Order: sequence, then C-alpha cells, then structure tokens
Amino acid sequence: MLVEGPNALAEAIDHTEQVFLAGTASEQSRRVARECEAAGIPVLAVTPEALAALADAETPQGVVGVARRPRADLAALLDAATLLVVLDGVADPGNAGTVIRTADAAGADGVVLTAGSVDPTNAKAIRASAGSLFHLPVIDGVDADQIAAGCRAAGLRLVAAAADAATPYHDLCLTEPIAIVFGNEAHGLSGDFARRVDLTVSVPMKRSARSGYRGHAESLNLATTAAVMLFEIARQRNSA
Repeated sequence: MLVEGPNALAEAIDHTEQVFLAGTASEQSRRVARECEAAGIPVLAVTPEALAALADAETPQGVVGVARRPRADLAALLDAATLLVVLDGVADPGNAGTVIRTADAAGADGVVLTAGSVDPTNAKAIRASAGSLFHLPVIDGVDADQIAAGCRAAGLRLVAAAADAATPYHDLCLTEPIAIVFGNEAHGLSGDFARRVDLTVSVPMKRSARSGYRGHAESLNLATTAAVMLFEIARQRNSA
C-alpha cells in the first residue's frame, strides 16, 4: 500500500520497502526519507509530477512510501483481548482511520472490520490513522457470525453503540472484557450484528441551559462517538 506524507511514513518505516521523494519535498519529508535510507530502504528521486500521480492527497507533501501491511491473526487477537473495537459496515475511510487512531490511543487491543466495510489501507484511512494502522492489530473482511462467535468464545461481551439506545454509555460498567461495535454511518448496525449484541448503549445529547435555546443535534458522528465511549472505558479501567 502507499503511505503518503512524512508523519505517516515515519510510523511505517519498519514496514516500508521503497520511498519516492520529489525535489519539492519539505525538509521534514527529506528528513524522514533520510531515516528510511539509513534503515536500508531504497529512496528514489522523482519529479513533482510523478509524485502527484502516486499521491491521493490534493496537496502532496513530497514523499510517498510503498509499505507492507502488518498482518494479524483473529484467533490470537481474540484470545488476548480485553477491549476490541468492531466496525460493522463502516463506509467512510476517514472515520475508519480515525477510529483506529482513537482505539490505539485509548488502549484497545485491536480493531476488526466486517466484510463490506471500507478498506483500512485506503489512502485517506491511512492518513486519518496517523500511523496507528502500523502499530495496532487491524483485521478486515471478517464475517459478522465469525466475530460474534469468536468474541463469545473469548469471553468478550458484545456492546453496540446506537443513537436510540435507552442505556447511556456512562451508566454501564465497562471494566469487563468488551467488544464494542460501531455500525454504518447512515444505517447503524447491520441486522446480523443487531441480533447478536448483548446490549446497546447511546451517548445522550445535551442542551444548553441558556434562555430561548433549543439544540438540534440528534447524535454524534461515528468517530466522535467512538472517542467518547473508548475514553470512558479507559477512564473506568484506570480508576478500577
């Protein structure tokens, strides 16, 4: 897969096989390219036009790497996990990458994407993950039945986020082993997963107390919901 920009490339050095560097690259991009070269990775000088043809970003940062994707084993991940994030039919690569980054920051053991979800090696997802894709086990293309059965066998309770759930996320004890499921941005959980989860929870919407004001936000977006809930899990576990 292609890794764009100096920040993502710096995180992917251990998995990178080739680097393309344009003459217009920033000093930061050049510095990361030198680090790659020092690690024995070939660095090829290319024209800005060639780099732009490789890059997905509208404003390329002058460096693109070709990296191998780290591979993780689902059975081994489930066997060791106490907090697993499951993305069920998530379509937006920016959301997927941001959730991977958040899961990494909140101490999750890994992220699993169901079949039909966005490819986590999509260029936008890689950028949004800010390098976490290269450090956290991420497995995609997994059948919902396989995930649900594997989580139950591993002793992970299946808890799903749903905007209309009656139970607020902060009312739940989240210190037990959990697989927390986030559904599609527009349609929520698939029918396959909705029938298999143990509990659904929501992030309650609040309203300003100032006179004459009525809030209209019905829910948070997927990545923000994941951040709120994952850091509540981290808070509860740290307190415990």
